[in-house]
Amino acid sequence: MNSPYPASTAGSFVRSFSLRLPIHLQREIARLHFYDLKQSSRAISRVVGVSTNSIIALRTLLTTRDIPQNLFDLDDDAWTAALGNEDRGVAQRKQAPDWNWVYEQMQRPDATLEALWQEWRAICPEGIGYSQFTENFRKWTRQQHIVFRKVHVPGEKLFVDFAGTTVTVRSRDGGPSIEAQIFVAVLGYSNYIFMHAVPSQTVPHWLECHDACFANLGGVPKWVVTDNLKAAVIRRAEGQVTLNPSYRACLTHFGTAALPTGARKPKEKAKAEVGVQIVQRLVLFRIRDFDFFSVAELNAELKRRTKIVNARLFKKMSGSRLQRFEETERAALQPLPEAPFEMSDWRYGVRVGDDYHVEHERNFYSTPYELRGERVDLRITASQLEIMSRGRRVALHSLADGEGSVKTFPEHRPIAHTRVLEGEPKALLLWADTVGPNTQKMLQHHLQDRSDLTNGLRAARRMRDMARIHGETRFEEVCAYALPLNITALRSIESILKKSPDKGVNKTVPAALRPSHDNLRGAGYFGGAA
Repeated sequence: MNSPYPASTAGSFVRSFSLRLPIHLQREIARLHFYDLKQSSRAISRVVGVSTNSIIALRTLLTTRDIPQNLFDLDDDAWTAALGNEDRGVAQRKQAPDWNWVYEQMQRPDATLEALWQEWRAICPEGIGYSQFTENFRKWTRQQHIVFRKVHVPGEKLFVDFAGTTVTVRSRDGGPSIEAQIFVAVLGYSNYIFMHAVPSQTVPHWLECHDACFANLGGVPKWVVTDNLKAAVIRRAEGQVTLNPSYRACLTHFGTAALPTGARKPKEKAKAEVGVQIVQRLVLFRIRDFDFFSVAELNAELKRRTKIVNARLFKKMSGSRLQRFEETERAALQPLPEAPFEMSDWRYGVRVGDDYHVEHERNFYSTPYELRGERVDLRITASQLEIMSRGRRVALHSLADGEGSVKTFPEHRPIAHTRVLEGEPKALLLWADTVGPNTQKMLQHHLQDRSDLTNGLRAARRMRDMARIHGETRFEEVCAYALPLNITALRSIESILKKSPDKGVNKTVPAALRPSHDNLRGAGYFGGAA
């Protein structure tokens, strides 16, 4: 198609004019151009509000270039390529650096864009200037900053964190004050907020916050999104997160799990960050001049103000936090466990002594003797001490009062130690008392009444062994038979057990049954009564 304009005029327009019109205006000009090829460029200029020279330049491209049939179906990049009206500015023709390299270098301490530009220009002297360098880098940075909007499911996630602002709790008697830490929890779907004050961010207080939070919600979420404080995460290596065992035990009790955020990635817990901001502005700032004399008093005030915050209407959504929670999210939470949570502390890698006992607060607790010399973990609650080996509980003791106590289960001892202890006089008497009164009298004779107590102890031990062989009931019968006859010797007791004379039949034949015979002289022969 030939140009309706003089060649010199068209060429000068195209050479001197780099079309920087928005693509949507170019499309409209092209539509009007093809709609009526006879209409003037001035008429099209009045319709679209673009200078006549720009209209002439674009119409020249449309008439001089090989335009594809599907021009209006092309996207913006293909449209520009088809018309050949790319931006041919000086900055576009000059070489630009690798912006990823610039970004990486800017993360280093004391880095500046000017220093990086100078280093790069020393290698590439024909590259873009400093102003284009800074402008293009900022443009590239904005392109990388893409925000992902997360959609939260009811009852799925609870975001938790401590507020940066603390509240002073004073002592009534003039003692030292404490800076109470404010725990903030936010449900992902309803944005329902919970606040709780504790004296510190230690593990017991961290667990107390979760226990109080779940009780307030009346249920448990599927995940708890937490920061990387030491009360929650012990260490974080590449691809592996080690939770604090006490925290893991707490979440396991409630039937939920932790989802720690990445290190220095606050956007992964944006709900908690926003919740903390709301708490600091709407609650903590307004009580900044209040005087609190106990943490309980502070929590009562926080509870009252939390209700006000949750009842506030949203600005960009209908309803309030409380309304969304009550209508949708409360029912989606998992039920609370029936048993209350008992807070616990852990000690790891405690060595079992050669006496198969572990030490805790100067008291000693037994383990199975097979674990002597090995390392075990101790879980300590308010009333019990649990000993764990390879994740399995091997002993459970009640906590001892005071210091110096030794708690030992008999089944933890090796057989040799058990026999030694059972051979002690006190243990023998306790055993005899369980068998019967006659056995007790027999062993008291050997352990307390005999002059040679050494042999008496040996006899008592032997009698206990015989009772195990023949049965304790049988041994009690033998003692009942022997004691009235003053039989206490060990050999005599052994003989009775073997021959059972106490069970024999009386072999005396009644006189009426004796046969009469001439050779039987009778008692009269010896001067007695016939």
